[in-house]
Amino acid sequence: MSTPSGNDNRRVALIKSLATNNRFYALVTLESGIRNADTVENIPNDLHLGIAYPCLEDGLNDFAIIRTTYETLEYYPDDDVMRKELMDMINDSRLKLVRRLSELQERIAAKRAHFLGTDLNEFKAYALDIVHRGYPRRNLDNMMKLNVFGSVAKEEGHEDGSEPLYRYEFRKADQVTALSQQPARQFIASLFGDVLDSVTDDSNYSRKYLFDRNVFQKFIALMFVNYATTDPMFYGTNRLDYGVSEEKDMEETPLYKAVAREMREIEIEVATEDGTYVEPVSVAPADLASAHLDVSLLGALVNEDGLIGNIASICAAAEQISKRGDHEVSELSRIILNEASKLVAELKRLNIISPFAYDPGSSITGPDDITK
Repeated sequence: MSTPSGNDNRRVALIKSLATNNRFYALVTLESGIRNADTVENIPNDLHLGIAYPCLEDGLNDFAIIRTTYETLEYYPDDDVMRKELMDMINDSRLKLVRRLSELQERIAAKRAHFLGTDLNEFKAYALDIVHRGYPRRNLDNMMKLNVFGSVAKEEGHEDGSEPLYRYEFRKADQVTALSQQPARQFIASLFGDVLDSVTDDSNYSRKYLFDRNVFQKFIALMFVNYATTDPMFYGTNRLDYGVSEEKDMEETPLYKAVAREMREIEIEVATEDGTYVEPVSVAPADLASAHLDVSLLGALVNEDGLIGNIASICAAAEQISKRGDHEVSELSRIILNEASKLVAELKRLNIISPFAYDPGSSITGPDDITK
């Protein structure tokens, strides 16, 4: 993609990759053939990509399936067939996480994926603060609408109210000093790389506690830092931003205006760093609020993750049992997935969840729709 120029007529598009299931914002030309809400086999390597809601949130569905499947395993201690099927579900979700995180880590490191509305130096400082000083576990669980941090503390023998602070632990603890000296972008890429290494480590999947402690906590902490250092404009919670689709003209929505402005500024910054001449683009002045964590807004944003995570777990179980080849069982599975998809659609209609939310029942009910 060319650097911006005075006659830049590119438009914002939210694009989903079939290869990784990641969704990114990008500035695209009409000639590229890419439209808003498009799904593509692979996202072109030459595009600058914007990371904002729902780019990281999509990964929570995979984590939720793994965690809920571990809970289901406890009900089948002696059923080897069922345990094998449930472990297959965990492995499927794990592979999806590897693809998601690998793409994010690689594109961030290559300066091709960028956090929108985020101060990278502040991101790094927040992350290092959680490494060195820690953060209250109960606060993390409350803000993210989960019980992961408290569950780990309880497993380690700490009662409610006495649990220690959560500290992010790099797998290579002896490299923390060296990592802290890295420039902000490189440090964040290393952070994603550390989470990816945890996802690929087989020893973290022997039981739910180890998965929560060594994998899920890390990803949630990373998401929390991202929220804490991102301008709320990019949360996607403004009602005018709802309903993104190919048919709707999103160019005048607050979110797409902010994304367009931010992407062009990032392109100029990266081109300047690389020593590439950039002709300035006339961009409207920013009207964004200062970037501070809004706890009430954050709660409204991530509350849907608990809902979708549970629905995703039900759908994953239904899809798994449908593989048994029995026609009646397959039909029941199809009904479950279809009704789950209807439930998600109704939650969107009632504005309980964002129209950006993933529909876990869509794999059976019809082609995957990026707007769900």
